[in-house]
Amino acid sequence: MDSQNTQAIEQLNKQIRLEEIRLLYGGTPFSYTASVVISLIIYYVLLGHAVSQSNLNIWLITISLVLLVRSIESYRFSKCDKHEQSEPGWRVRFYIGTGAAGFCWGLLPWLGYSHEVEYLAFIMICQVGVIAGSLSTLSYRWETMALFLWPASILLILRLIAEGGHFSNVTSFVLSIFVFFSLSAGRRIFNNTQQNIRLRIEADNRERAIELMHQKQALHLQNTPLAIIEFDIDFNISEWNRAAERIFGYSKKEALDEHVMRLILTRDSSTEAEKLWQRLLNYEAVIGTVIENKTKSGATIFCEWFVTPLTDENNDIVGIAAMALDITDKKQNELAIIKSKEEAEKANQAKSDFLSSMSHELRTPLNAILGFTQLLKYEKELTRKQQSHISEIGNAGNLLLELVNQILDLARIEKGHLQLSMEQVTLSDVFKECHSMIAPLAEQGNLSLDIKSETDGYVIADYTRLKQVMLNLLSNAIKYNVKNGSISLKVIQKENNIIRICIKDTGQGISEDLLPEIFQAFNRLNATNSIEGTGIGLSISKQLIEMMNGTIGVTSKLNEGSEFWIELPGKLNITTSIERESQPATPDASLTNEAAMKHNILVAEDNPTNQNLIMSQLEALGYKADLVKNGQEALNKMINNNYKLLLTDCNMPLVDGYKLAKTIRGQGNTKLPIIALTADAFPEKKAQCLEAGMDDQITKPVSLETLQITLEKYLN
Repeated sequence: MDSQNTQAIEQLNKQIRLEEIRLLYGGTPFSYTASVVISLIIYYVLLGHAVSQSNLNIWLITISLVLLVRSIESYRFSKCDKHEQSEPGWRVRFYIGTGAAGFCWGLLPWLGYSHEVEYLAFIMICQVGVIAGSLSTLSYRWETMALFLWPASILLILRLIAEGGHFSNVTSFVLSIFVFFSLSAGRRIFNNTQQNIRLRIEADNRERAIELMHQKQALHLQNTPLAIIEFDIDFNISEWNRAAERIFGYSKKEALDEHVMRLILTRDSSTEAEKLWQRLLNYEAVIGTVIENKTKSGATIFCEWFVTPLTDENNDIVGIAAMALDITDKKQNELAIIKSKEEAEKANQAKSDFLSSMSHELRTPLNAILGFTQLLKYEKELTRKQQSHISEIGNAGNLLLELVNQILDLARIEKGHLQLSMEQVTLSDVFKECHSMIAPLAEQGNLSLDIKSETDGYVIADYTRLKQVMLNLLSNAIKYNVKNGSISLKVIQKENNIIRICIKDTGQGISEDLLPEIFQAFNRLNATNSIEGTGIGLSISKQLIEMMNGTIGVTSKLNEGSEFWIELPGKLNITTSIERESQPATPDASLTNEAAMKHNILVAEDNPTNQNLIMSQLEALGYKADLVKNGQEALNKMINNNYKLLLTDCNMPLVDGYKLAKTIRGQGNTKLPIIALTADAFPEKKAQCLEAGMDDQITKPVSLETLQITLEKYLN
């Protein structure tokens, strides 16, 4: 900012210097002409009365030559452009010429000297007149006045002193006073002239800036893609630019003085226009309002309007300034997108409804097929060939039933009707069931199966759906394996209480370019027709894992095998035969009473059974706690007690857990740890707890270990 100000000041000073030299040269025609006339008059009067006629001739020739050279110099200056006139050489030459002219006038009482007193007085009067007259033409620069006045006056005074006598001495004294006051007056004239020059240049600059701004505004007004329209309070149009002509089809001549409402508004837009007008009457600018308009041809268009009221010095509305942007194409595209979205949603809904309906309809005949097939297997009169056929029918029926179940799951997931029961799922239970169900299939393919069913740990998941996902991954590992291959399952404890379950096979593998498509529904990649499958198992598995707040992925190499993994919140309790990425500390079973009793805990729970449970758990861990039935009682209790931690249910009468947390935080208590106790394990519920001001969430049923870890985390 300082550099910009400095540049602006420097630019202004350059303009002032240029104006000064132009004014100095501009005054030379009059001053030179006057000097020539006065010189000739003086020569004519002194002719025959000067002591030396030759000296008088020398003076006339000298001053004539100086005036001639200066006239030529002034003429050359007048023919130059502004850039050339601003060169410093012109100023220097003018100073030299001014000093030379002053010296020539100062030589007049010496070269034109006369013993006759009246002629000497005539010389003094002429010289004083020339000096006084020069003050007006040379006042644009103080230096020019001094260069002319000093030699002209000093030489005259010296002549009078040299003359001697009472008259000459008095006259020289008076002339000295005259010179002093002339210089003082010249200084004041110079200051006033400088101020006038500066003010005039600044005014010119402002005028040019305003004119340029008006030109730019006019240029923008005519070339902007926005329609610029102005009208008075009677809605009569006073401004109509080219964009308005292009958008609405009316020429400026046709639009001026016309009623803007009748000209471009449709009947359907009258209500919106009335609301817009009421806002303007309240001195409120309208920004981005979309209104349906019409063109000269009657076509309907959509415009986005930006409107503001125009007021006078009394703040009374005298008119309206409006800008309009034609967004018809954008509006039509939006409508097309909305229509396409609605059609896609209807089609997707119809597909889901169809799949759901067909799945239910297919179950009835499938139950009969599979039921009678099972009965036929116990018939002793059937031949081996017939038993083989029945076995094929049973296998095909089971495959079809699996497909029906998967399609039904897919339809439920897409419609949002699939409900999960989130809980702490013991890994050993899931692994044992999966091992017993998948082991016969592995034996048929001569595959080794390594599942550590003794794993001690848990994950937060839906038991049935987690088992479904793992069975799908294990069955795929068997189906796509090689002869005499192997399948292994390992569990990894990751940071932030995340469990990774990995299922690795030694099958044919998947190429890297096909991996992004692995979880797409009905996409079996390049699987051969001899391998049974529906192509939607992995898609359902992915959606189920994500619904359980987890992730699923795969790594694979061709001819080396694949490794599918799922990650879910959870924790391992032992490390025997288990790979771990981190080694979390195992909490103690209980705390000493001395350490625990230091912490005063408040529990807010309305359910009697849950009250007994949580209080018993806290007592078993050695903690002291107070119990209240709702959030209001908790707030009352906290008035007279300094609690170190609050455990609160989310759904309670009077004041629930969310409102309780918001109230506590709103009162300025930001340090109290607030832990939610909830049976809802969905991620959005935890987000709701955190948004309300809680620090963490414990999902019911609450295990002693989870409760202890949480308390130690926030109390220590």
